[in-house]
Amino acid sequence: FSPLTLILFNDPVYPLLATDTIVVWPTYYNQYIFSGGVATDSVYVTPDQTLYLQYDSVYNIFEVKEPFEIARAITPYGMAVGLWFDVSDYRPILKDSVTLWSNVCGYSNGWFVTTDFYFIEGNPPANPYKVTNLWNGTWQYGKTSDPIDNHLQPITLIRDVQSVKEKVRLITTGHGFGGFPNQNVAEFYDVTHTLRINTTNLPQHLWRSDCGRNPLYPQGAPGYTSTWFYLRANWCPGSYVTPHDYDATSFASPGSSYSVDYNLQPYTVTGGPSGFYFPEYYIQSQVISYNRLEYANNAALLEVRRPNNAFEYNRSNPICAGYNPEVVIKNYGTNPLTSLSIHYSIDGTISNTFNWTGNLNFLDTQTVYLPPINFVSGTHSFMAYVDQPNGSTDEFAFDDTLRTTFGTTLSYNANFIRIMVKTDNSPNEVSWIVKDDAGNVVASRSSFAGSLTTYTDTVYLSNGCYNATAYDSGGDGLCCYNGSGFFRILKGSTATIIATKGDFGEFYSVPFSIDYINSIESFNDPAEQLFIYPNPSSGMITLNTSFESAKLNAQFMDVSGRQVGETIPVTINEHQATIDLSSMADGMYLLTLTNEKVKLVRRVQVIH
Repeated sequence: FSPLTLILFNDPVYPLLATDTIVVWPTYYNQYIFSGGVATDSVYVTPDQTLYLQYDSVYNIFEVKEPFEIARAITPYGMAVGLWFDVSDYRPILKDSVTLWSNVCGYSNGWFVTTDFYFIEGNPPANPYKVTNLWNGTWQYGKTSDPIDNHLQPITLIRDVQSVKEKVRLITTGHGFGGFPNQNVAEFYDVTHTLRINTTNLPQHLWRSDCGRNPLYPQGAPGYTSTWFYLRANWCPGSYVTPHDYDATSFASPGSSYSVDYNLQPYTVTGGPSGFYFPEYYIQSQVISYNRLEYANNAALLEVRRPNNAFEYNRSNPICAGYNPEVVIKNYGTNPLTSLSIHYSIDGTISNTFNWTGNLNFLDTQTVYLPPINFVSGTHSFMAYVDQPNGSTDEFAFDDTLRTTFGTTLSYNANFIRIMVKTDNSPNEVSWIVKDDAGNVVASRSSFAGSLTTYTDTVYLSNGCYNATAYDSGGDGLCCYNGSGFFRILKGSTATIIATKGDFGEFYSVPFSIDYINSIESFNDPAEQLFIYPNPSSGMITLNTSFESAKLNAQFMDVSGRQVGETIPVTINEHQATIDLSSMADGMYLLTLTNEKVKLVRRVQVIH
């Protein structure tokens, strides 16, 4: 037999640390006797020492295991969602041997979670080299026997000599509600907590005010209503949790110390109904240290919000010709970004160039609206890239270019639309507005008197591109939560539905195009030939009529039938005209519009 090398582990404190090696032979070793090359006999070799293999339990007390939360999202109601997170700050801990897990908790039977990592070539704008945990845990809020402040004690940190930038990150969400005296604490609690660095208090406004604008809507299984649109403490169902980042660089020089403290608003739970959810905060926090700032002049094209068919932009797309592309730029250079060239094109055609000027500090962003683009109907590609930050060569080219695909709005052969609204039990929260491609308001309504009542308004439009948007100031749409209503757009006098939605949260936007050919359709009901907005009004009113152009005379009569003021000549152009009511007293009036062919009468209320 060949000898073996035996590795010994005899350290009781570090049981996986090798302490020695020896050369050994297997037990029952025999010395063979050969004759003519053939083994004819053997003699057992008595061992000097016999070692026996022993199995022992190994505990992980010698391993350093420290959890770091790199991203947090809240699952939606009964639906799937894909979310993107920039985890570049966690490069120091996302290398070598790392255990990754997704911690999912809630009220369902389980989830299928997939995590993918995408890598960008090159060095990040700020190179992180260390991540230090601060306060991490889940603690009840307002519990007198264990105040949450017991777990959020001040921490003293030493800024390394190689640190060029320090950032404190708080990832906090509020959960639970129904206790006394404030039943909204903590999930529905619009509150501002404080991060204190040395003697400076920095606010943490713990609130998401955009849940009703979530691109994932409506949420919930068929026949099931959910509360996806409710505003919450730094989270919305089906969306990411926004970290609060604070630049701590100026609070300590390299090699010196600084203190951090996290202070929540004082609160005590005094009780609650049976089964209430005790308020609590889920808190993860870190200090991220950087040892290099890589670029002086580096601008990035961060987003193309429109035109873009991507899911997260569905509330502002599709668009039609004549709309302004909307992009987001970011300064990844240490020099303030004061100028930038933005190039963009459709379907690989000759590029357009927009020269942006402004002032963006390091890591600041800005939304930019580019000059309008033109294209025919169908599916297209859009490409944009940036260069020449501050008139210099961009030092990092891998974040300069974005490409999207997009579709155009549907076009309708009609010279008017009908907007039908069925209110819920809060009609005062409902309004709608129609804008043209230049952003001008061509029709609107903000007054609905009756609950669970259907209203239909006729809006005449010239050929072009429009956007009709329904709003609910309560953020819960028109359907399913406070009575069953809807917002609907019909093509002309037909039953063709351009769009309909009830469970839309804060708003529902519908882009469309009008391409009317004369004599294709007309609508001759006098009751539908004039729409006035705003009504009531304190000043200017807009007349929207079935006439593309016309000259009319306007008269106002009070409730006693007497004419108020002089007869006003009105010129209709592209279905519209305006009248100034600012000099009229408050009250209800009858407006009569006449010429040799038509007479239209409407009630108008003046309220200053």
